[in-house]
Amino acid sequence: MQQHFVRSGALLGAATIVFNLIIYMISPKFLVSWGSWAGLVITIYFMSKAVKDTRNDLHGFISLGDAFKASWLTYVLGAFLTTVFMFILTNYIDPGLVEVVKQTQIEAIEEVAVFFNIPESQMEEQISMIEDTNPFGLATVALSLPLSFLFPGAVFAIIMAAIMKKNDPKLKEN
Repeated sequence: MQQHFVRSGALLGAATIVFNLIIYMISPKFLVSWGSWAGLVITIYFMSKAVKDTRNDLHGFISLGDAFKASWLTYVLGAFLTTVFMFILTNYIDPGLVEVVKQTQIEAIEEVAVFFNIPESQMEEQISMIEDTNPFGLATVALSLPLSFLFPGAVFAIIMAAIMKKNDPKLKEN
């Protein structure tokens, strides 16, 4: 059986990097607004492709565990490659991008604070935290990347595995 997650994960990483570069060239602000949500389509496609290819290798059947493994490992590899690219982009190629991201995050917090009637003091506290943190710094990335393997990675993978699993009736226990 081939390890389809390697190919799908590498393609996911490459496709997401190309997508992020296009978004970056259009407007860097989009990287943290709608662009990050649109990238989910790419992620879901390659995660499901890994499960489908693995299921085809298994003669049309796949257990929940095998489907989860193919999907989740695809996510892990793709997320790792994309994160390395974003780290290089924001820390070496365009360090000014960090300030663009921070400003976009601050604008989003201000909009949410108005919408949900959040007190000014809480909003200022959140803004201060954003200003004091580099969202693409090594410490932040080292913490956020493994957490992303759980959410959304493992959550997407188990949902996808539950949808795409197909048990072999010959292996059904009585």
